[in-house]
Amino acid sequence: MTDRTKRTSGTLWGAAAWAVGVLAVLAGLPPAASSRLPERLATHWGEGAPDGSMPLWVAAVFPALVWAVLVLSIAIAGRRAGAPARAWIGVSLLSGGVFLAGAQASIVRANLDRAEWRDAGSVGVGMAITAAVAVVAGVLGWFAGRRVERPV
Repeated sequence: MTDRTKRTSGTLWGAAAWAVGVLAVLAGLPPAASSRLPERLATHWGEGAPDGSMPLWVAAVFPALVWAVLVLSIAIAGRRAGAPARAWIGVSLLSGGVFLAGAQASIVRANLDRAEWRDAGSVGVGMAITAAVAVVAGVLGWFAGRRVERPV
């Protein structure tokens, strides 16, 4: 096995571990905190107040499904595009995973210890931090992907 093959294999295992880890966070966070959450979670805010909700189980499953579709789409596109797409794969996986996990954490935090979803707190600061960290993660994914592309 060449050094390049080892690097590529390690990258694939790392991407798979990341995908499974993010999926576990997305699907597991709401049920893990369910004893402190209302039956429905505020999942959409408009003009500073919650204006949309989902049952707890949907709030866990929906983002996990979005993530699964994103990961499968990236895998299919990456197989078709080959090596030039690897940097974009890193950008998409890292920034998408960080953004979705951060959004899920912000939603759960906003709903913690609330009697009903209409009482949920704001997600503004949490989402701003999440967006900034997702951009940084995307940049790191770009550099990591570019590093893997370099010939040995």
